[in-house]
Amino acid sequence: MKPIIAIISGLKRNKEEGVFEGELYSYITQEYVDAVEMCGGIPFLIPLQKKIEDVEKLLDVADGIILPGGNDIDPSFYHEKTRAECGEIFHEVDQLYLWAIELAEKLNKPLLAICKGHQMLNVAYGGTLYQDLHVQKENVIEHSQKQPRHLPFHEVQIKKGSILYDIFSDKTQVNSFHHQAIKDLSEDFEILAKSSDGIIEAVLKKEGNWMLGVQWHPEMMAATDEKMKAIFQLFINRCKKR
Repeated sequence: MKPIIAIISGLKRNKEEGVFEGELYSYITQEYVDAVEMCGGIPFLIPLQKKIEDVEKLLDVADGIILPGGNDIDPSFYHEKTRAECGEIFHEVDQLYLWAIELAEKLNKPLLAICKGHQMLNVAYGGTLYQDLHVQKENVIEHSQKQPRHLPFHEVQIKKGSILYDIFSDKTQVNSFHHQAIKDLSEDFEILAKSSDGIIEAVLKKEGNWMLGVQWHPEMMAATDEKMKAIFQLFINRCKKR
């Protein structure tokens, strides 16, 4: 049986001039759907929901959950005031992500978190974020590439013996599209990868439910890079074992 994978949708504001300017859309980039299908899963999208009990009904039929990239995270969720450098925020979407993490734990669903999702994992378990790396941290490399998104941009070092080491060995090249990142890591997670400037690039939950977070975007590289595809295959295989 193919595992059913729930992908949490974000919101996007239409910035094109015209009758629908400012309209909000539930969305997810197609690469997430394609990566799940390539690895033998059946994806379905969960749009913004206003009640946790409704989210639970949807997630109950899933075998695994993906938290994708998206907008900046509301700093109120990690008890900070919003800095000027923080981008557009959708508080309700952030709450949906937090509900999905809470329910993944409750329902014992494997969870793969990417970019914003990776950051939200840390927030959900008491960690904090840099609202803007270049303002709040010294000597950082560029983390938001301008080149095509399926191409690698900078190197990360992988923890020896970790599940990512089995895929990449001690280092790999990743793509990068973020200006926020994990600052204070929750004690519930171990670090699996870091960039040369010390930014946490991948985490795994130490105990309980299986939760993997990566700061880069393997879904954008999976069609052309077998090792990035292997991250999704690792996740899908966990979902099959339930």
